[in-house]
Amino acid sequence: MAVDPAKSKAVSEVVRAHPGMSLVAVSPGIVVFLLVGFLLNWPLAILLGLVGAGAGYYFLTRQK
Repeated sequence: MAVDPAKSKAVSEVVRAHPGMSLVAVSPGIVVFLLVGFLLNWPLAILLGLVGAGAGYYFLTRQK
């Protein structure tokens, strides 16, 4: 899978310029991670976190 350098650079610049906005964007994922961890079990929460991070990386860096 090739990473689109322009898209990757744009995402990095947005995160550097607006860290608060980036935190707000990922906060639902953090809440879900904590709820699954506390209510179900931590290995499942870690697995879901890794899958979510992988999916986010794929969708942010894929070429169309």
